Amino acid sequence: MLVNRLIIGLWLISWSTLLLGQVDSNGVVQIDIAEAYKKGVALMNANQYAEAYKYMFECQRSDRKNVDYQNRLAYCYFQMGNYSEAKYVYKAALKLDSLNISAISNLAAIAERERNYNQASDYYGQLIGIDSTNAYYYRQNALIAQRRGDLLVATAFFNKAHSLNEQDIATISDLATAYLELKAVDYAEQIITKGMNLDSSNIRVLQTNARIRNALDDYDGVIRSVGSAMQLGDSTNYYAMMIGVAYLKKDSLDQCIYHLDRVVAREKASEHTHHYLALAYELKGDTDKAREHFDLALEKGISKKVPLYHKDLAELYEKDNKYYKAYENYRAAYRYDPDEELLFHIAHNADRYYKDKTIALRYYQRYLKTGNNKYRQYAEQRIPTLKELIHQMKN
Repeated sequence: MLVNRLIIGLWLISWSTLLLGQVDSNGVVQIDIAEAYKKGVALMNANQYAEAYKYMFECQRSDRKNVDYQNRLAYCYFQMGNYSEAKYVYKAALKLDSLNISAISNLAAIAERERNYNQASDYYGQLIGIDSTNAYYYRQNALIAQRRGDLLVATAFFNKAHSLNEQDIATISDLATAYLELKAVDYAEQIITKGMNLDSSNIRVLQTNARIRNALDDYDGVIRSVGSAMQLGDSTNYYAMMIGVAYLKKDSLDQCIYHLDRVVAREKASEHTHHYLALAYELKGDTDKAREHFDLALEKGISKKVPLYHKDLAELYEKDNKYYKAYENYRAAYRYDPDEELLFHIAHNADRYYKDKTIALRYYQRYLKTGNNKYRQYAEQRIPTLKELIHQMKN
């Protein structure tokens, strides 16, 4: 890195001689630093950092104890994505001024971008030590803790940031979300109510409010919040599914299907989307569509809900008297989740489909061994009948 820095320095010196230098009577190049600084600042203000750093390099080279020159040169490197040079210059600036807030802040930001969250947290901790009344520093520390997965620490920092600046909508939303993830739904609701009172047309606040309303089973609240966000232009698939499910819970099946079908049309449907669509179509009595979406849910299925998809599909086939399909799907559900009641349903559908009653008998007996009592009476009464039928078939 030292060799690269020397090469860059030599190139910049040659460049500065051509653009900024004036040769005096003795043949010595004189650089107009005031003019270089002026041009550099103008280029930085225009976000032209790749040009600005050339001028700031000359300023910094002319006076290595000038903290402003150091900060500006380092910031150019930072914006250009040259983090190694930016860190080198910022650290040099900190040797001149250990309380250099600009240097510490940007070193923290670089550490975040490099995903060095421990180092970023250390820098933000230094900033809090310099100014413990700055809400921004606490918020940044909260975000770092969140990325490290330390939700309790993140919540504490978000709380402090909120106490210092109660008008910060982003902090309100993040704090409410943190409480929600901690299952402290009452606190989450209290915080997001502040956000709604401050700005009920903020999409982020509306989305957070929708998640909290959903956790409270307040489906009307979900519909209001997501609907308002959609009117503002939000087209997030996650919330489109959320409002669709809320309509399903309200038995507004056409509205449910409308919103979930939009997710499918965007080719963003998950297994859950297809599952809820299947349930909506089943309630509407459209069994063909219901089966189609149950099958799609199973094709995409990777979650713990896969046995539920099989169970729901089995129940649908059972209603249509398609006992083999019901039997197969109950068996599939049991493979994923050995729920003892599924053994009864497997037995019951095998009993109705197969002429060979040994399959049904075996599953009824397995069901009774579980000790489950929900279908015990039926199974106990059916087993002797099956044994008699099997005996007759053998004879």
